[in-house]
Amino acid sequence: MMTGERKSRIKLVALVVLLVLAGATTSLVVWVDAVAARYGATVATTRERVRSNRLIVDLPEHGAKPWDAPIEEMVYLRYDQVPKIMRQAILRSEDSWFFYHPGFNPVAIGKAILSQFGTDPRGGSTITQQIAKQLYVGSQRVFARKFDELAIAIWLEWHFSKRELLEFYFNIPFMGHNTKGLEAAARYYFGYSFKDPSTRETGFTPDMAASLAVTIKNPTGGNPTKPRNLWEARRLLLQMRLKPVVLTAQTAADPNFSRRFAAHAFSNANRLSDRFGSARDLAIATLTRKLGTQPISLDVVTDYSSEVQLDLETAIADQYPPIEQAGYDRLTAMVVNNRTGGIEGIVATPGATIYPGSTVKPLLTLCALVDHGWGAQTTVLDTPLGQPPVRNEDGRYLGRTPLETALAMSRNPPFVRMMETFGAPCANNVLARMGATFRFQGAPSRSMALGAAPVDAAALLNAYVTIASCGAVSNAPLIIKEARDRRTQKVVMRQKARPLAEDNALRYGLDVLQTMLLKTTGPEGTASGSRFIPDIAAKTGTSDGNRQITLITFTRAYTLLVSAEASDLMKLDPPLTSQALVPLVREVNTKIHDGKDPGPLGCKNPATAVSP
Repeated sequence: MMTGERKSRIKLVALVVLLVLAGATTSLVVWVDAVAARYGATVATTRERVRSNRLIVDLPEHGAKPWDAPIEEMVYLRYDQVPKIMRQAILRSEDSWFFYHPGFNPVAIGKAILSQFGTDPRGGSTITQQIAKQLYVGSQRVFARKFDELAIAIWLEWHFSKRELLEFYFNIPFMGHNTKGLEAAARYYFGYSFKDPSTRETGFTPDMAASLAVTIKNPTGGNPTKPRNLWEARRLLLQMRLKPVVLTAQTAADPNFSRRFAAHAFSNANRLSDRFGSARDLAIATLTRKLGTQPISLDVVTDYSSEVQLDLETAIADQYPPIEQAGYDRLTAMVVNNRTGGIEGIVATPGATIYPGSTVKPLLTLCALVDHGWGAQTTVLDTPLGQPPVRNEDGRYLGRTPLETALAMSRNPPFVRMMETFGAPCANNVLARMGATFRFQGAPSRSMALGAAPVDAAALLNAYVTIASCGAVSNAPLIIKEARDRRTQKVVMRQKARPLAEDNALRYGLDVLQTMLLKTTGPEGTASGSRFIPDIAAKTGTSDGNRQITLITFTRAYTLLVSAEASDLMKLDPPLTSQALVPLVREVNTKIHDGKDPGPLGCKNPATAVSP
């Protein structure tokens, strides 16, 4: 029978043990949170980095040769889009105990240490630790970093479910040949898409799953184009107790079989990475402008989206040939997300200029709306003006007509009169209040009002995104989410959407202007036929001599600029108007919105404006 003194001692020991455990737990939490804070780890940052393409930039070298900058392009996959056999192959190859450990595996770490003294050294990192290394800690071989990697792995386990972490892992490994994640790799090596059945050139097999799984360990020397990959994939299948169908003992030993197994990689088909060029060049130009020539190696996360770019280029391939055949041989196109201000799709060179034509009229109209109290129904005069007279594209004049009609039908005389009456300083003052970089300058009033002089395409797009977002984004278009020093993993540059200060008069002007630009996509508007949802606003522009045709549209979700220029006016046959761009723009919008209506336009109620 236990004495009272003995019971007291047991209670005291139990209390001491509990206190020690509580202290250890508290110390663990403090350590993990401190390391996470040092690396800037947050739930939002984690999701953002997982979903982004990767660009590695060494300055100043890549400032002069941007095409040499390594890229890793990805298309995001959800967990349920990855076949079960693919999930099983990755778990068997990388981390069999993934669903049972707390982010690290002591047994695997011990085996890894022992293996360093043998002929087959291997790593002991769990999938969670690999995510920590990819997203935060970096790949520098510094012993202290392993402890940071461990802390971040534990932090990840605390903040995300196992299913979420595995989904992240499907999307982050470098898979060789400028690909990142399973989807980009499957498309590159096998012509297969997990998420788009229409692009599949073949069925998905266990042999492919094993091949992709073992690529993660050695993406450069052991990807599906290399003979080594074949026998490693075969070995994995046998470990999984699956009979290889294609990767027999004979084919796996054939050094030439990889050219047939991963035939798509050896074809001349377009690569995802081939499409990243414009975004890469713009990102590097932005970094060079911001950071100068200081030597630094950077991990760069951009706003660019492989899926939006594919949608843009698919629409261009479908709809641009007739325009190009008419003599318009230079195309500029940009897709901006109105919530982030980021460029998600681009076909343009850094600093691209365009002849904007009538797309400048809404910016001039803001002067009348904001500073002079005009409204959509204010009457303007559409009659011949000056010598030679200012004409309309259709040769007609409407006489006295509402401002919104003049804008929707792109009448020229009313806006020349507006410029002559109020002057460029009025419009530029409002543009300054918008934080816009665009200015009316350097040309006679008539030329400025009709957009006859070349302008920076990004500056024009900047003003339109501010209009589309009701001022929630005033510094678009952006391209860099963040750039981190590869050595320290510290963020050295970050771009975020910047909202305007509260300005009721400006908000009124933006609201009225959005309403008027909705008319442009209506039956009588110059962008008639652009509507794929009820609320899509637009403005067209055709420059002098039809040299350049431009169409800018926006919904609550996206602003899209498409402009086609003829380098040789003598080769135009026939000269086109901006209406010719409607089918292309409509297809792009339909694809990037993915059948979803982002909602009504309008800035009257701050709650209806796009949130930054």
